Amino acid sequence: MDPSASSRDARAFSILLVVTFIAITSTNAIRPTVTYHALSLGANAIDVGLVQSAFSVLPVFTAVFMGRRIDRAGEGQFMVGSLACLGLGALLAAVSGSLLVLAAAQALMGFGAITMLIAGQAMVANRGSREGRDRRYATYTTVMAVGQLLGPILAAAVLATATRGAGESVVLAGTAVALGLATAVAVGFPRGPSRPSTPAAARDPGPNLLGSAGLVLRRPGMPAAMFVGVVVISTVDVLAAYLPLYGESAGLSVALVGALLSIRAGATLVSRLFMVRLIAWLGRRRLLALSLGVSTVGLGLIPFTTAPPILVVLMVLGGFALGMGQPMTIAWVANRSTRRDRATALGVRLTANRAALLVVPTAMGVIAGAAGIGAIFWAVAALLGTGAAVALATPDDAVEDSDEGARPEPVGAA
Repeated sequence: MDPSASSRDARAFSILLVVTFIAITSTNAIRPTVTYHALSLGANAIDVGLVQSAFSVLPVFTAVFMGRRIDRAGEGQFMVGSLACLGLGALLAAVSGSLLVLAAAQALMGFGAITMLIAGQAMVANRGSREGRDRRYATYTTVMAVGQLLGPILAAAVLATATRGAGESVVLAGTAVALGLATAVAVGFPRGPSRPSTPAAARDPGPNLLGSAGLVLRRPGMPAAMFVGVVVISTVDVLAAYLPLYGESAGLSVALVGALLSIRAGATLVSRLFMVRLIAWLGRRRLLALSLGVSTVGLGLIPFTTAPPILVVLMVLGGFALGMGQPMTIAWVANRSTRRDRATALGVRLTANRAALLVVPTAMGVIAGAAGIGAIFWAVAALLGTGAAVALATPDDAVEDSDEGARPEPVGAA
C-alpha cells in the first residue's frame, strides 16, 4: 500500500474514533432524556412510542440514497454534515415545548445519525487493508459501546440532580454543544473517495435505488444478516426507550434506570473484546444463535422482578449477548460487498434497521397500552427468539471481497 495513502487512512480512522465517541455518547444520553422530556410534556406510552419512532422516519427513505452518494463522493464530507444535523436536532429538542417539535427534532437527529453510521461504517471497511478490517470494526464498535455506556450515566447524573423539565433541557443543550465540537473535528477528514474511481465507473450511474437494493438483497446470506441486525438494533432501541417507562411504573429511580442502561452497554463493551475469538471458536452462525438465545431469556425475565440485583444480572446477560450481533452483521454486509457499492449495501442494511425502528417502538407502545409495560419485554424476547432461529438456520457461506466482483474466501458465515 502507498505509504501516503496508509497515513491518510490512519488519520481518517483516528478522527473517526473521536467523533464517533462524541456522537454515540451524545445520542445515548439523548434517547432516554427524550422519553423523560416527553413525559414532562404530558405524553402517554403511545405518545412516547411515536416520538421515539420519529427518529427513524427520514432514514427509511434516505439511507440507500445517502449510501450511493457516499460511494461516489467519499465519506468525509458526509460525516461533517451528519454531525451538524445531530447537533441541530439536539438543540431543537432542548428548546421544544411540544411533542410535535420534539418529534421533529428526533427526525432531524435520525437523519444525521443514519448518515453518520453509513459513512463511518464504510470508512472502517474502505480506509485500510482487508486483513485489518476485523480489528478496525472491533475497535470502532468498542468505541461505540463506550459511548453507549457513558451516555446514560451522564444523562442520569444530570436528571437525578435537577428538577423535572430543567434537567432534560440541560442534557439536550449540553449534547448539542458536544456535537458542535465533533463537527469541528470532523472537518479534518480527508476528502474524496477512499479509492479514485475509473473514468468508466465515474460515468456509470449504476442501477436506480430499488435496483441497488435488489442487487444487495440477492446476495447469499444477506437477508438473514439484515434480519438479525434488525432484531438486535430494535431490542437495544426498545430498551433505551421503554426501560425508563418501565422504571417509572415500577417505582425505580432515574439513577437506577440510567445505571441499568449503562450496565447493558458495559456488558456489550466486554463482549466485543472477546468477539473475534468467539467467532473463531464457534463460527458466526452458532455464535449469533447462542447470543440471541441468551438475550431472549435475559430480557424476557425483566417483567418478573423489580429487585435491583436481579435486574443488574439480566442487563449483563442481555448486554453481553446483544453486543456481538451488531459488529457481526455489519462485517457480514461489508464483506459481501465490493468497495464500489459498500456504502450502498450498508445503506440498505440501515434502511431495514430504521424501518424496524419506525414500526417497533410504536408497536411496543400499543402493546404496553393494551397489555401493560411488562408485555413489551415478552414481545422483544419473542423477536430475539425468532432471530436466533434464523441465524441457526442460515448456512455458513463464503464472502465476497474485491473492488470489482466476487472473490470467495472460505470464511465461515462472515
